[in-house]
Amino acid sequence: MDLFGFSLIPDRLPSLIVLVGFWIPPAVAGWVAAGFVQRNGGRVRAIVIYVVLAIFVLAYAAAWFFFNLGRMPPYIPGATTDPTFAPPRAVAGLAIVASALVLPGSVIASVLAFRIRGWALRRFARAE
Repeated sequence: MDLFGFSLIPDRLPSLIVLVGFWIPPAVAGWVAAGFVQRNGGRVRAIVIYVVLAIFVLAYAAAWFFFNLGRMPPYIPGATTDPTFAPPRAVAGLAIVASALVLPGSVIASVLAFRIRGWALRRFARAE
């Protein structure tokens, strides 16, 4: 007997992790971008970094949508218990989640990580 029920949904666990942790890769990208700007000493313009982060966030949101489309979680409205079949209503629900939650959440996570690490690196550089 499984205490938490994980044996009942072993194929759903990776999908659940991706669904809940959608903001982590964009935050890491923002964190890395701030370090890149700091290492290059301002030779890279901020607009270039923001364009690269915007492209990454858009591509990540699309990849998130297609990844979850192939592993349709049963809690999306209209989904079936078969994760390989995605009915149109479920695809529409997943598209709404991707556009209303994942895309804005990824933008916010990326920008916050970029700003916070940039602020911390500037503060640390002044303290030395």
